[in-house]
Amino acid sequence: MYLSFFCDTVTLFLRLLLVRYTCALPAHFPFSSYINIPNSSSEVDPKLDMYGIINVLYLKADKDMNGMISEPELADVYHGFDTNGDGHVTKSEFVTLWQSITHQNQEHAEAFFYLADLNDDNIIDSSDLNPLYNVFDTDGDGQVTAHEFAEKWVGIILEAPIAVLFERSDANKDNILTHNEFSKFFSSFDTNGDHRVTRSEFEHGWTSSGFGTSTEADTLFAALDTDHDGRITASHDLNSRFTALDVNHDHHLIILEAIKMAAYLPKPALQG
Repeated sequence: MYLSFFCDTVTLFLRLLLVRYTCALPAHFPFSSYINIPNSSSEVDPKLDMYGIINVLYLKADKDMNGMISEPELADVYHGFDTNGDGHVTKSEFVTLWQSITHQNQEHAEAFFYLADLNDDNIIDSSDLNPLYNVFDTDGDGQVTAHEFAEKWVGIILEAPIAVLFERSDANKDNILTHNEFSKFFSSFDTNGDHRVTRSEFEHGWTSSGFGTSTEADTLFAALDTDHDGRITASHDLNSRFTALDVNHDHHLIILEAIKMAAYLPKPALQG
């Protein structure tokens, strides 16, 4: 009951902040004016709400409103998910609160957890927070600006669908993909079960999963269809992709290797 009350209170607070601050934000906010998102005119991008939530997360992080986020300030964002105060954030804690804030489904919420759990030990704690700060500090100068905060969060949002597909493919849930598991990376899109994914199947699977727009799906499909035959297969396309992603040549992929596929997705143009 306490957790439910806590989540409801936090959700209301964040929604109020979202309404209050997205209309007239300081110029140094991540999205002080809405970003230009590559999109078709007839589609509503499910990621749009996430960009508003980034502003809310920035509000929580930059407590002194100086346009810079310190390492303790960024750590406080994640500590907010530690609902029982034991010093680390479990997947259950993160997912419950993240779903309350974002209204995303469980597999999407879990994807954001896995992207923050850099050492794959199924908790977010102090061993993750320093590396996370370095990830946000994109120019390596020891401080995180609003632009860096936004830039990295955009990257995380684009990586999340790949993380979802990673988890769908990880049959034994050991946080790594074997060559055989990766060969089924897009099998959830294969609606007719013929072991190949056409452009239309890919587009439908991508959009119906709430990953993004058909434009994004087409862009990613074109990059992955290496032999340009209009379909993605394990033998012709995913074999070579596995080799390219397996940068340490250990014959399996961790999530940080797999999410490099998100680089093919069109990025929104940040303001400032």
